[in-house]
Amino acid sequence: MPSVSVVVPVKDGAAHLPALIAAVAAQEVAGDAELIALDSGSQDGSRALLAAARGVPVRVLDVAPGEFDHGATRNRGAREASGEFVAFLSQDALPVGPRYLEALLAPLRRDPRLAGATARQVPRPDCDPVARARLAASPVAEDSARVTFATPGELDALPPLERLRRCTFDDVGSAVRREVLLAHPFPKTRFGEDVAWADRVLRAGFGLAHAPAAEVVHSHPRRARALFRRRYLEHRALAELFELDTVPDVARLAHAALGAGLRDVALSWRGGASFADCLLAVPRAAAEVMGQYAGPRDARRGRPWPEWA
Repeated sequence: MPSVSVVVPVKDGAAHLPALIAAVAAQEVAGDAELIALDSGSQDGSRALLAAARGVPVRVLDVAPGEFDHGATRNRGAREASGEFVAFLSQDALPVGPRYLEALLAPLRRDPRLAGATARQVPRPDCDPVARARLAASPVAEDSARVTFATPGELDALPPLERLRRCTFDDVGSAVRREVLLAHPFPKTRFGEDVAWADRVLRAGFGLAHAPAAEVVHSHPRRARALFRRRYLEHRALAELFELDTVPDVARLAHAALGAGLRDVALSWRGGASFADCLLAVPRAAAEVMGQYAGPRDARRGRPWPEWA
């Protein structure tokens, strides 16, 4: 029986799966590992790649595209898992080195009070300067280990941004104690299942760890439409969970868009981006800020989630 089950939601992930499968197969971890792929209607050969995987046992579970949910689908993966621990990966995330899983699981093995641990995220070599700077400023990129607990009532007393920071947890690269996840499952949600779960388990008396010795490579190309959608989803979920609203009105929307545009142009220029990419930093920044504004606004008004969500 494996000691850890690696669970990966998959949707047309053929561009990234060969490297991910090879990285999981190369892991030097106490006990065996298995790979569980939750495939949501892939049409690009992802299933064939998973079926042909060597070096690690692979199971492919079908998820109807219309039934995919960030929380519920991952809960299903945990229920199907055989390992004591469940390690989650995004399909476009790449574990660094053969000791990734062992480093990620180390805090959980040392301290039974911990429910989960997150890996340190590092950008891809071709990551643009703005995305690189954003990731560097994120708690998931910190290179110092930390453990977080919360006393009863402590989270409710914190301002929204501080509460969010205390609940830092990211399923791009994470591991959880399976029995804790089964008892305290991810909520069913369009986005943000990881921070919502962190809030849930901290309130239940468990702790969370950040394990920077476990590194996972992950970053996305920055395109305006995708940036708007991601920020919309992210900030709508954060508004509903933490009452966080960073751009609450049109006046601050205009101010934030201008400031973000100037900042991102400067970051692009100093990072050696081309003149065209420096110019594109402006609409990309505006799209991000617009998503931060529109998501909480729609949450306040009780509007249904958009179809593309």
